[in-house]
Amino acid sequence: MGIRVGIDLGTTFSAVARIDPGTGKPVVIKNSFGAAITPSVLCFRQDGSVLFGEDAKNMQAVGDPNAVAFFKRSMGKDMFSVDILGKSYDATDLSAILLRELKDEAQRQTGESIEGAVITVPAYFTHKERSATIEAGRRAGLEVIAIINEPTAAAFAYGLTERAEEQTVLIYDLGGGTFDVTLARIKRKEIRILGSDGNHELGGKDWDDCIARYLAGEFLESYGVDLTEDPEMVASLLVTAESVKKQLTSRDQVSVPIAYQGIRGTVEITEEIFESVSQFLLGTTKDVTQRLLESVEMTWAQVDGVILVGGSTRMRMIRDYVTEMCGKPPLGGVNVDEAVALGAAIRANITEKGEAVPALGGLFGRRKGGGLLVQGAKAVLDVTAHSLGMISISPDGEEYINSVIIRKNTQIPAANTKPFHLRTRSKGNELEVYVLQGEFRRPLDNTILHKYVISKIQRTDPPNSVIEVTYQYTADGVVQVSARQKETGKTLPVKVEPVPENMSWTDLSPREHQGGGKAPAVDVVLAIDLSGSMCGDPTRKAIAAMQDFVDQMDEDTARIGIVAFADQVREVLPLTGDFGRVRQVISGLAEVDVGVCNEAQPFTAAYGMLRKRESDVRYIVVLTDGCWSNTSYAVDAAERCHRSEMEVMALGFGSADYDFLKKIASTDDFAALTDLSQLGSTFSKIAQAIGEGSAGLSVL
Repeated sequence: MGIRVGIDLGTTFSAVARIDPGTGKPVVIKNSFGAAITPSVLCFRQDGSVLFGEDAKNMQAVGDPNAVAFFKRSMGKDMFSVDILGKSYDATDLSAILLRELKDEAQRQTGESIEGAVITVPAYFTHKERSATIEAGRRAGLEVIAIINEPTAAAFAYGLTERAEEQTVLIYDLGGGTFDVTLARIKRKEIRILGSDGNHELGGKDWDDCIARYLAGEFLESYGVDLTEDPEMVASLLVTAESVKKQLTSRDQVSVPIAYQGIRGTVEITEEIFESVSQFLLGTTKDVTQRLLESVEMTWAQVDGVILVGGSTRMRMIRDYVTEMCGKPPLGGVNVDEAVALGAAIRANITEKGEAVPALGGLFGRRKGGGLLVQGAKAVLDVTAHSLGMISISPDGEEYINSVIIRKNTQIPAANTKPFHLRTRSKGNELEVYVLQGEFRRPLDNTILHKYVISKIQRTDPPNSVIEVTYQYTADGVVQVSARQKETGKTLPVKVEPVPENMSWTDLSPREHQGGGKAPAVDVVLAIDLSGSMCGDPTRKAIAAMQDFVDQMDEDTARIGIVAFADQVREVLPLTGDFGRVRQVISGLAEVDVGVCNEAQPFTAAYGMLRKRESDVRYIVVLTDGCWSNTSYAVDAAERCHRSEMEVMALGFGSADYDFLKKIASTDDFAALTDLSQLGSTFSKIAQAIGEGSAGLSVL
């Protein structure tokens, strides 16, 4: 048997709390340093071990390249990853490691096992970010009892000080990397969330960045040295900036010593300067707060007080703003660092109705007359911070729009059902639904969660069937989609598929899109090695071969772009269907200067050109005559293209390495060695392979 805990998984600091079994009161489990909060930093070691918390932050301060922080901001982002010691990690991986370390340390400190946890998230987190947090908890070996919004957890903590009267409070939550603002009505036995808004890419780190930029700018002006050109110095400067920010909460001026390359200087920064260089950030929080008040049709006069949460609210400019707008100082009784974890611990040990669950690690304090006691226990009625919708066609049939199904600030859990009319066939009946989070009319201005494919729809007679699709927000704010065929009464399977890279069709007229509006069938990026060994005859013959290649492509169905590389990479020509322009650019390739060695690789640039999928197939054709310096980096970049369904053809001659060509090509058949005399015919075969979609070149 074990205990249930609340975990504040923060951007810069995290904390774990439990219910004291003797008093029923939530308490933070202090870490091995005796501190209530632990830095959300990891540092990977060569021996396979991982440092976390204070130890990892110390390594970050000295510029250790294997230290990583602020990954919470990238939760749920498919494109985010960091490569450390030969292994790639996304934000979910990193959060899982941190959660496991927090769990293990809490177990060592308490001597008890943790059986379940409530993990907090910013109220403004979307479905993807919430799902990623739940997954991180599971990978850490935790039973994730629930996900709770950080401001809601803070409201639980504020409710520890029992008040007879009902209060409407604004919870201003500015953490290290995220910002939330929530309106809550707190009663003796209930917390009702009225609305939430926020920005999960705004936090105390951004204020640190302002200080760091100011310090670097002043150092440059005084000593002529740009500190931002040294990554290790930048890391150290950011740690210094965080310390300066904390000092300015109680001091009007701070002298910052900076030593670099034999230069020892001092930069003075005052509270007034700090406010000046970061005023735009404070302005953003003001805009978000005002937007929330307007969305729930309330004014500051209807707010009884403001609860400050998150270490960044200690900044004087924040407290001054709140006092000015509310007309009174912030409410007391809440520890800005611990409140979220304490509230999560309360939620971990009660039901949604506010009733205590049976204690896993012994009995809590008891109420008079029997019954378990969890101090601060209340029923909670939360809301969603985002509308839930789907891509639909406007009533006039002229545009694709976001058809809202569940509106923002609706109490959760919530569900709504929308019927779809489908003409069924004898087999292969499927329905594709794109689900959106957001309030904007244009689909691409919102978050496209997934493509949901509904299958096994039976043929009906008559063939017009009604498919009832139900959209649901769970109590955790996670989205679920289910479907039922009305005529048969059967529940239909729903498969979640990734969103296609190219969703630009949503900006077209539905009549144009559904009518088969013209789109390129093939996109090709020609990547040519223009290093020193290509000078003279090799470049002339490569240009002639590329011109022949263009002549064999269909101008009506293809687009061509050109990348040159050597020591540097240059996008010489973006994708275009203007073949006259393509030929003109190819003719001038001999004049393009990208260096003389092979330090660079073309795949990152080509990926950027092809990532917005606007064609049926995408190719990268690489022409090179030598060996590249950083082959592992090139192979990794090429494999990223492979994973995104970009076919890579690698054509080499001269001193090119065939084994390397096979590594960067999509398949072995797409790698070839030739010589200058055969370059033209080889390019012809490439054009034929692309045109026919064949499996290989067969030129070796």
